[in-house]
Amino acid sequence: MKLIRVALLDDHAVVRQGLVSHLGDVPGITIVGAYKSSRELMRSMSAAPADVLLLDFVLGRDELDGVSLIRVLRVRFPACRILVLSSHHDSATVSLALRVGARGFIGKHEDLLGLAKAIRMIASGGIYLSAEISYKMADAIHQCKEAPQLISDNDLQFAALSAREREVIRCYLDGMTITEIADKFNRSIKTISTQKANAFRKLGVTSNNGLFKIMRALE
Repeated sequence: MKLIRVALLDDHAVVRQGLVSHLGDVPGITIVGAYKSSRELMRSMSAAPADVLLLDFVLGRDELDGVSLIRVLRVRFPACRILVLSSHHDSATVSLALRVGARGFIGKHEDLLGLAKAIRMIASGGIYLSAEISYKMADAIHQCKEAPQLISDNDLQFAALSAREREVIRCYLDGMTITEIADKFNRSIKTISTQKANAFRKLGVTSNNGLFKIMRALE
């Protein structure tokens, strides 16, 4: 049986060590690298290629957002299949990850016993979603069918932003400050900041640069 070569990218040492320890005992799987940054991963994966990359979707503030990182990795390492392991697993984040090239998604809180199954399925060419995430995706689709007025041709809808979150993001992309947006809609600065933060989470970004990158990617 051919060994499945797996690489890990997570900025938390405890998570990396736990995954290496767990997967190191799984028959048919070998760990070829465990990286704390995308720069380290890209520098090393050319010499130590992987069949499957286990990727944290939200890394540190100096990193690319999850969507942009997946797009870059798909270009640089097209033979490597990406499995996202993340604590951010709402339907919008999962949809975005799959749309730009991930082959599977599993929540960090889920039982590690399903991880080997996911790796094998993705390595064989399949797509893997855990049972909980599959349910969330199906529920989101069902809600969209029941409330078509919430769906427009704007790609922001794809990320399941609320109407007020979309207003905030559109204004923010137009160069308005949080204070100006609050004045425009007669809301408190705290409310606007919360709506912006919620939109960032649903879009899978952690910085202003990440927001602009993802908007360009969705154009």
